[in-house]
Amino acid sequence: MSEDLSQNELLRELAFGYDRDVPFDATTAPAGEGGGMTVERFEITSRYEERVSGLLLQSIEAQGSRPLILVGHPGTLDKSSDYVLWPAEQWVARGAICATIDQAGHGERAKRPVGMEDFQRWPMRRLDQSLQTVVDWMRTLDYLSERAEVDAERVGFVGFSMGGMRGAPFVGLDERVKTASFCISGASTLSGRGGSAGKLADNLTDPGAYAPMMAGRAIQVVAGERDDLITPEATQRFYDRLSEPRELVWLPCGHWDFMPQGIQPVGPFLEKHLGYGEGAG
Repeated sequence: MSEDLSQNELLRELAFGYDRDVPFDATTAPAGEGGGMTVERFEITSRYEERVSGLLLQSIEAQGSRPLILVGHPGTLDKSSDYVLWPAEQWVARGAICATIDQAGHGERAKRPVGMEDFQRWPMRRLDQSLQTVVDWMRTLDYLSERAEVDAERVGFVGFSMGGMRGAPFVGLDERVKTASFCISGASTLSGRGGSAGKLADNLTDPGAYAPMMAGRAIQVVAGERDDLITPEATQRFYDRLSEPRELVWLPCGHWDFMPQGIQPVGPFLEKHLGYGEGAG
């Protein structure tokens, strides 16, 4: 058993390891202003010389360091989607800073249109993009933690659908993330597809495998009772592998009508565990 564990740890180190002292070569530029907040576009270098583009949202008037919430967009969308910016704006208004990036193969990083077929037909492409995205989040947190306005001791993560599936290994492996909310995401539901390659991809990126690694951190799972993509069974499997403190919220919706009611329980949870808004003090 110890030998298997050692092999698994080595595999994860090879899959998710990166040179932490590689220069970010960061660039920044204003990307909008309104509603009492600013939006800044940033770009940094990640593993394999990948350039990762992101958006940073923060209040114009706020001073001092504030908690950081990283927000993972769903599959086929990107960092500029209202699906992530709308809730992020609400959390910024309450006292947080929010950042979102284009995940591998999406947004500015897409080399062709992205469709649902990407997540079902090509397991090795899915694996490559998942591993890259996890490292991209780690590099993003490396970069943002150096900024004066970010309180690196209060970092949260919110992932929607694919954003949560790819975010689970990130949260499990990176202890700097103190709390997380996984929305309409769960344990892998793709086992058996793509033969041995598909099995490898699932085993290495299955959110359920990383749930136990989140022990000691407050984790929330928000799911749809009628979700036909990330089924209630897959959600329950992920949740069952989490340790306390944990929270499971079932909503009367499916996968595609999760918004707008889906974020209602997320804000109070983040405030409580990151200590801002009504949760401050």
